[in-house]
Amino acid sequence: MEEKEIVIKRKINPLIKAIVIVIIVICIIFSWIHFIEPKMLEIIDYNITSSKIPSSFNGFTIVQFSDIHFGRTTNEKELEKVVEKINDCEPDIVIFTGDLFDSYITLSDDNFNFLKETLKKIKSTFKKYAIFGDSDLPLSEKYLSVMTEAGFTMLNGLNEEIYYKGNKPIYISGIDTIKKEKPNYEKAFASRENFQIFVSHEPIVIDDVVGKTDVFLAGHTLGGLVNIPFIGGVIKKENTGVYNKGYYVRNDTKVYISNGIGTENLSIRLFNVPSINCYHLLNI
Repeated sequence: MEEKEIVIKRKINPLIKAIVIVIIVICIIFSWIHFIEPKMLEIIDYNITSSKIPSSFNGFTIVQFSDIHFGRTTNEKELEKVVEKINDCEPDIVIFTGDLFDSYITLSDDNFNFLKETLKKIKSTFKKYAIFGDSDLPLSEKYLSVMTEAGFTMLNGLNEEIYYKGNKPIYISGIDTIKKEKPNYEKAFASRENFQIFVSHEPIVIDDVVGKTDVFLAGHTLGGLVNIPFIGGVIKKENTGVYNKGYYVRNDTKVYISNGIGTENLSIRLFNVPSINCYHLLNI
């Protein structure tokens, strides 16, 4: 007599099934916002047009990068990729708008040496400029040492006169983070007959310089880290004002806010890929 195999099918509890699905979805989302998107990198190109730009500056390229917060989600491999992408833009001038360090990350001497040697590999036809971000202040001497030895000129209080293939200049000026000292704008601006670019770490500074400069560049916001469509950045930092990331216009001043490279406090990004801004000057 043949024995019949008896198969008993057990139904999975719907609640347990739902919990498992939720856990899987949460793991996928966390992996994306912590391990994947913060490691991505894009170049954002902007054409800056003005009749005040000398025709000799047509095609002149300025690269801005910002807010690395080294040691959090931006480590050696990621920074080397940043340098490679910057050099791919073949910049005439490179500007770093602060926050190389992170206030809650302890760095070793090997880290400082790596930063210096890696940032030194950034190439530019003219100069490389940098300003202090608020997170650089606790290690201000180290920051100054790393940036200057990497070939950057500290822009705070300067108003640099730049000539390119002609006898009419443009000007680039800037200030360090407003948490370092009270801003002094006295030397920051040239004659308004010349094209002026002004650089700050915090976007809120635009309220003091609007109308005094043709272009304003800043960082600090990290794009709000998490961006919700039609809403914008969720995590709003101090001294950002109404600015999140991208392009704005205030009176006659064109405002560009970098969403940066790294992360801060919460090591996440969502709908907010790390980026480098590449500006192309055009006389129109």
